[in-house]
Amino acid sequence: MNFNKIKDAEARHYMPVFVRDNIALDRGEGNFLFDTAGNKYLDFVAGIATNILGYNHPQLTEAVCAQVKKLMHVSNHYYTEVQSRYIKRLCEASGFSRVFLCNSGAEANECAIKLARKIFKNRGVYKKILSSEGAFHGRTLATLTVTDNANQHEQYAPLPVGFDTFKYNDFDDFRTKLTDDIGAVMIETIQGERGVRPFDNDFLVNAYVLCKSKGVLFIVDEVQTGMGRTGKLFSFEHFGIQPDIITAGKGIAGGIPMGACLATEEAGTAFAIGDHGSTFGGNALACAAADKVLEILTDGGLLKSSAAVGEYLGNALAHFSKYDFITDIRGMGLMRGFQLSEKIPAQTFETKLRERGFLVNVAGNNTVRLVPPLTITASEIDGFIAALDEICATTCVM
Repeated sequence: MNFNKIKDAEARHYMPVFVRDNIALDRGEGNFLFDTAGNKYLDFVAGIATNILGYNHPQLTEAVCAQVKKLMHVSNHYYTEVQSRYIKRLCEASGFSRVFLCNSGAEANECAIKLARKIFKNRGVYKKILSSEGAFHGRTLATLTVTDNANQHEQYAPLPVGFDTFKYNDFDDFRTKLTDDIGAVMIETIQGERGVRPFDNDFLVNAYVLCKSKGVLFIVDEVQTGMGRTGKLFSFEHFGIQPDIITAGKGIAGGIPMGACLATEEAGTAFAIGDHGSTFGGNALACAAADKVLEILTDGGLLKSSAAVGEYLGNALAHFSKYDFITDIRGMGLMRGFQLSEKIPAQTFETKLRERGFLVNVAGNNTVRLVPPLTITASEIDGFIAALDEICATTCVM
């Protein structure tokens, strides 16, 4: 099918919810993608922080193909060895005791919200959940409610009740909003969709300590920041805190749809039989992929090497602070972003980089977001930095 036929099928049949770049991707190899016209791109999008092993990774490909030939899916009414092996590895690596496997980060966050509410119910109280302005936690009705998007809220009202918000990175406002009717706090350590916007270390630590002193559940959304993205398996590890519940998705299975809600023993045993479920969640194929991804991250040393490469990327990007139209450079590990002046649309940089063979995407606050595969190399980053420098050198603010 040629490109025009691909676009025609999309226009005629797909619900009009996506803005597509004007390319059709055909295959991937290593950290590169190829379109239907044969053009090659170094990928700094990675399916939005999802394809953490790049494309056609030999170990992941072998594990997935072997599992396809053996067993892809059965009901969760039955045990499977591959799921049992994986949940044991995941809990041991993360430090949590309990896990629920699902199909996406949004579902993982939905599970976390339901789990928190079940904990409240078991205690015989009604409590609300507090989240941050600027947050993005998903597109289900409940996760949309804890996502700060006024337009979406208006489109899909009435939304579920029982949620409140505090000002981003403002501890005084957080402390004010953490009233006695709040039972849980849900937070991202770095707001990816809002432009790779991190919370300060002091805010996160102080918010955590305050929650613990009041018996408030602390939930960390690790959907975008987890699975080695920031240089640790999960980003909360950078701050010396131990959440009650975390959620994971995106890169957890290297591109196979999967999500996970992890909890401490106390929090994770609040559900009873029948309280939650999923048809496809944690099926054999997804677990085989996720198990291999986690093995490569931990036993294979990718977590350590990607942390070093993430630092290399951060140091290289710091050079661009000399350009007045780059107003901020943010991030951690292999999750970085640079914000542009309002006079220069970030989409302009996205287009110019694509023309030079690099895929990036735009997040909030006019920010170019960089979330490449964790397998990206320093030499590949050098090529990107050279192209970015060339674009910056020829860019002027009118």
